[in-house]
Amino acid sequence: MARPRSDDKRKAILDAAMELFAERGIAHVPTSAISAAAGVAEGTLFTYFKSKDELMNELYREIRREIDRQLEDYPAHADPQTRVRFVWDKLVDMSVAQPKRLKVQTQLRTSGRLLKDLEVPGRTVREMLETTQAAITGDEYKQAPPDFIVLLMRAHAEATVEYILAHPEQESISRDMGFKLIWRGLTGQ
Repeated sequence: MARPRSDDKRKAILDAAMELFAERGIAHVPTSAISAAAGVAEGTLFTYFKSKDELMNELYREIRREIDRQLEDYPAHADPQTRVRFVWDKLVDMSVAQPKRLKVQTQLRTSGRLLKDLEVPGRTVREMLETTQAAITGDEYKQAPPDFIVLLMRAHAEATVEYILAHPEQESISRDMGFKLIWRGLTGQ
């Protein structure tokens, strides 16, 4: 009879993977290091995740779920600028508070090892796509593929967070300037 799985052990494995991926990079972290950091036997890791790829995919899902939880009070009926600013501020807040998460999320996204279903935009990204399409003025940007606009916004947000982490005393002005550059780029306003 199989032992029941423990949510605590699963969380410990995911937390250890997050820490080690942030510290060393995905390619340089064997499952033996993850299990040791989690305080479980390597066989236990494979009880929860069949492979390192499955572990990576689940970690990415957890990150996306956390982002969606942070955006539960998304102002869906507000004007486009308010909606884009809301998401911008939440993403900057989360990334400044958890820079390791941002680093690992980027590594996972660019690893080429995520399942295809994880490449489908989540709720947050879908809402941002709709909002940015509503905000964009001018035919030039209306023709841009929505996923390209999201990639540009993501890169801009990551650069803003990187600057804030290096210059925390300038967080407020950097956050505002970063948003204004995005908004002006989308709307010309």
